[in-house]
Amino acid sequence: MTRLFLMVLLLSASACLKSTEPQPSLLQLNGAWNYTGVQTSPTREIMSGTLTVSRESGTSFQGRLDLVSTNAQTGQSTVLGGLVSGAESDGSVIDFDADLESTPWRHVGQLVADTISGTWVGTSSGGAMATGTFRVERQR
Repeated sequence: MTRLFLMVLLLSASACLKSTEPQPSLLQLNGAWNYTGVQTSPTREIMSGTLTVSRESGTSFQGRLDLVSTNAQTGQSTVLGGLVSGAESDGSVIDFDADLESTPWRHVGQLVADTISGTWVGTSSGGAMATGTFRVERQR
């Protein structure tokens, strides 16, 4: 009787476990995207680079963002790069964090066809809170 109870308990518990295998992508974001952005605060900077989505599972994705950020007043450029992880929520809202030089920048944008545009919040190179807008377009 005890053996039967333990077997039923083990089978019930194993049925509750989720698979850790990658799921089929529901996003179709894989590939390279042209990234453009504007830091609006604390100083104005113009950003351009590439977002590369290299892995998808269900509604989540991972990749890398590489940027050059240019100060609009001084012309000084800074190279930024880091890993990206994010997900789709509410149908076509894309929410992702880019870990740029050990500082997370949170991006939230709307996906329309092959373009994602929205806003981001992060930390500037001087350590102050930074905000801006972004747009990524799938490379053809």
